[in-house]
Amino acid sequence: MAKGWQDGVRNRPLYWPRDYLMNGDPKARNVLALLTALFLALAVGFALVPAQPGAPVRVPIVPRSALAIAPMTVRISAAQLVKSGGDVSGLDCYACHHKESPPEIKSDAAHRIVLPREHTDLILGMRNCAECHPPSDPVKLDYDDSGNVIVPKAHKGLVSMAHGRNFRNENCYNCHDRDQLDQLHTPDGEKLKFEQATLLCASCHGPTYRDWLAGAHGRTAGYWDRSAGPIDRQECASCHDPHAPAFTGLIPMPGPHLLHPLPKGQPAPSKPDDHAL
Repeated sequence: MAKGWQDGVRNRPLYWPRDYLMNGDPKARNVLALLTALFLALAVGFALVPAQPGAPVRVPIVPRSALAIAPMTVRISAAQLVKSGGDVSGLDCYACHHKESPPEIKSDAAHRIVLPREHTDLILGMRNCAECHPPSDPVKLDYDDSGNVIVPKAHKGLVSMAHGRNFRNENCYNCHDRDQLDQLHTPDGEKLKFEQATLLCASCHGPTYRDWLAGAHGRTAGYWDRSAGPIDRQECASCHDPHAPAFTGLIPMPGPHLLHPLPKGQPAPSKPDDHAL
């Protein structure tokens, strides 16, 4: 009789596990009992503990210490200052000017308005520097011997007069009231306060103002469902400088991780060092 067969009947080989159990092999019984207990324990564990896939570990492209403090608007508008109860002394035109002698508008050789140096502090003071500059790189302003702030080269465009396409709105008194400097006026002659500057913008930029009212332009925070809570819609001057509404160039944040890193020795793209208009 061939080895591995029972009574010449080709029914099954003798080395099946059941044969070992029937033949009383204690080692086989112990192994099967251990495996059975293990699988039962796993079944109970899967039934009691829900599946919790592990969160992927994402390495930040930019360190958190290099990010801005909080997502805010790039400027602080007069309306924001008034609503927040902040220092509005810089909005008091007659702290320096006299009602009897309105300031004279000066222009350069290219017929562009030259903003008074005394206004530089006010213009930069309305900026939220922390929106772009992180705590790891705090802003430090330098001043000349006359006490005027020295504008960094990258921010020269922040203190220039550039309102309107081709700079056609180059007249301070198009918006400011010559006889009442602490007031604004629309082309129709309507008087407005500084904190109502959005209505002044609307008098010329009607389509954009309608988009702003609908929430399609600008920044709106709060609740979509008005029954759940109010909304907070930022003013035009909270983002746009009234004297130079166009946004100046900004150095972009780094792009995503490269699938194919640059070869060794190949220089990285250069970064712009001038934000001027």
